[in-house]
Amino acid sequence: MAVSGLGHRLAAVRNMARLSQEEMSQALGISRSAYQNYERGQRDLTAQLLLEVYEKFDVDPLWMLEGDSEDGKNRRHEEIATAYRKIGIAVERRIMDRGLSVTPEKKWDAIDFLFDEVLNTDALSGESGPPDTTRIDSVLRLVS
Repeated sequence: MAVSGLGHRLAAVRNMARLSQEEMSQALGISRSAYQNYERGQRDLTAQLLLEVYEKFDVDPLWMLEGDSEDGKNRRHEEIATAYRKIGIAVERRIMDRGLSVTPEKKWDAIDFLFDEVLNTDALSGESGPPDTTRIDSVLRLVS
């Protein structure tokens, strides 16, 4: 069963790269006729070809499969970016509120650590606020 719209998204990637079907097929290491079948939606991309598209054209594989945005990024990308920003702002505010002296490297270590926790708990689904100040403080104690 073909993934709906996958061929159109593949054609969009090709057009953004300003490649002909022949050039795109060469870039992916497949025949032009095989490429045309993918673009027409007659065949689904293999996992290997999906990986090739990602590596060569920096296109989110989930967007290729889901196609839920116009810019080549899926909705999860936006959720992740929003969560990362919230954590960064919360850490920055906590550093200022407590009058801490934290190097930029250590600040980013704290942000990355807290963000990894969010990813590992899958807390991105739904409306979640920044981590609580107690958790931020304990992480800042580790890095300062």
